[in-house]
Amino acid sequence: MPKDTRPNQRRADAFSSLLSSLPDAAASVQSVALSDIQVRAAQPRRSFEQDALEALAESIRQQGVLQPVLLRPVSGGYELIAGERRVRAARLAGLSSVPANVRETPDEEVLLLAALENLQRQDLNPLDEVEATITIAAQKLGVERSEVVPLLHAQRRSPDIAVTEQLDRLFMTLGRGSWKSFAANKAGVLKFPDDLLELLRAGTLEYTRAAALARIKDPEQRAILTARTVKEGLGVRDISAASKVPGGEKPAFQRLRSLIDARRIEQLGSKERRRVLTLMTELEQLLSTTDSTSNRS
Repeated sequence: MPKDTRPNQRRADAFSSLLSSLPDAAASVQSVALSDIQVRAAQPRRSFEQDALEALAESIRQQGVLQPVLLRPVSGGYELIAGERRVRAARLAGLSSVPANVRETPDEEVLLLAALENLQRQDLNPLDEVEATITIAAQKLGVERSEVVPLLHAQRRSPDIAVTEQLDRLFMTLGRGSWKSFAANKAGVLKFPDDLLELLRAGTLEYTRAAALARIKDPEQRAILTARTVKEGLGVRDISAASKVPGGEKPAFQRLRSLIDARRIEQLGSKERRRVLTLMTELEQLLSTTDSTSNRS
């Protein structure tokens, strides 16, 4: 059965549509030396899979760079706006130059163009998708990036017809679901702990397992289960089950502290109660001795 290419075409159409809405700027396609291309520190894509780069490099060796990268002239050369993967692969392929669309681009448009390009990727991870969408929405709505998600939630609670119609048109153009779904589901990724965001960005974890780990409130338990998930390939159900085990993956002292309860001890038989009290006394003496030794040193 032929692969459905419609989502890719919709993304390409979205790029062309939004790009055409920007103010006209002189642009030309030319060959630019790779040594003259500077990569912005704020490029939206931060993770590149080496195997995929090698595969693209081999394709470039055989066919060349088929799609020009997007640059703007800066002091000392050119700054890359979109196409970092192609630039990296071209260097791996041994090329000295690449075809480039050189466009005079003001600072306020650079992030938008980079985000539009980023949204076209087939291997786009959820974090990059959310950040790119927010960048585009901020530009089109005329607000700061930090204001986009609160604005979406506010429109869900108390809709303003003019604003919601604008949002409907924008998200329909992007072809990635409705803005309501984006606000309710995808945007939550921005609240994930930093370690999970890095794993998401690197492609080590997909959204569903990262979301299951993010729901674990205890940082130590979450860190242990995250490591297990990466190493053992735990699924969402495994993560959920492990996080609900009494005391779960918490350190022994935390589990012990949760068990030491006067009412629970009183419910023990006399023999078990005496044994617990004896052990508690021994533990107290041991810790007191350790504390005294520490203070003397």
